[in-house]
Amino acid sequence: MTPDVEGSLEISQEWLKENTKRYAFKKLEREIIKTEVCVECGLCVANCPVDAITGERVDNKYVPQLTGKCTSCGICYAMCPRTKILPEQLLGEYKTIWRAKRTTEGGKRQDGGVATALMAAGLRKKSLDAAVVAIQGENPWLPETLIATTEEEVMSSGGTIYTHTPIVAGMMKAFREGDSKVAVVGTACNLDAITRLQIHTAGYLSVDKDADVTKLGLFCMESFDYDRLKTYLKDNGIDIQKVTRMAIAGGKFTVSDGDEQHEWPVKDLDVAAAKSCSYCHDLTAKNADISCGNIGSDEGYTTVIVRTDKGEKFLLQCVKEGLIEAEPLEEKAIRIIGNVARSKATKYYKMKPVH
Repeated sequence: MTPDVEGSLEISQEWLKENTKRYAFKKLEREIIKTEVCVECGLCVANCPVDAITGERVDNKYVPQLTGKCTSCGICYAMCPRTKILPEQLLGEYKTIWRAKRTTEGGKRQDGGVATALMAAGLRKKSLDAAVVAIQGENPWLPETLIATTEEEVMSSGGTIYTHTPIVAGMMKAFREGDSKVAVVGTACNLDAITRLQIHTAGYLSVDKDADVTKLGLFCMESFDYDRLKTYLKDNGIDIQKVTRMAIAGGKFTVSDGDEQHEWPVKDLDVAAAKSCSYCHDLTAKNADISCGNIGSDEGYTTVIVRTDKGEKFLLQCVKEGLIEAEPLEEKAIRIIGNVARSKATKYYKMKPVH
């Protein structure tokens, strides 16, 4: 039987129309072709249902070009092997997504304070022996790792610190001290390291079945090099030692010092970003049991992505006990998270090639 190419492409268009946001060729050209990320496979040319894209040899490179009228069907962008569009690529696997906040007052908190509420509840109910968190050290905003064993310690550790912390070393120290059920709060890179210990045959958490870890992930666009961040703030007239809060939301980096608040586009702080962040594609900590962040939810709330059975049991128990209030996140808000995740996933395409 002869393949029905055109009929099949029509089915593709209909599926994309109903299930995803469709992108025109110009976006593919801007993100993939002009950045030289294109692998010259010819997929976009051969799969365009209106033959609007032509592959031209330019300096012996096969370069897709728009030579007809683009109908924005979305096939070229969605099928390109270099783009990120599927939900599992952007947000990872998950069970449910919530808009939530803790109901208790007191202690430090970032957004809805869900991560601290989960850990505090676990320690109080003895389902956790310890929680490994980042806290401010002797140098303000240069974090240290704390092995919290009381509800009070966890509640005092709330808030985000935007520089790297040896969280996994803290987890291993907790196990060495005799804790067997440990929660760890960290960004994608921290949790990737823990996941390696779980899935590798020689990994500690694969070998020692008595060591149990609950992974609480934090949304992260990028972290900062402490010295460069300190210099950036100083150049803008701010003493980092007087900063009381930092936050990233809506594409803005916000700093509070006393009664004043200052903000800049996050991209302006690229000069202060940790170089390792350039290679990270994961906004939402896909390897977590529960991921938390502020993207997609109103101010004062946390977006909570539940990924595993363990994470689901943890969150729903806190909701049942009235420690956290939560409601399903609207689909529109989930798409916003996906769009930001796509922005991070393709950001490294703009890096200067190493070859």
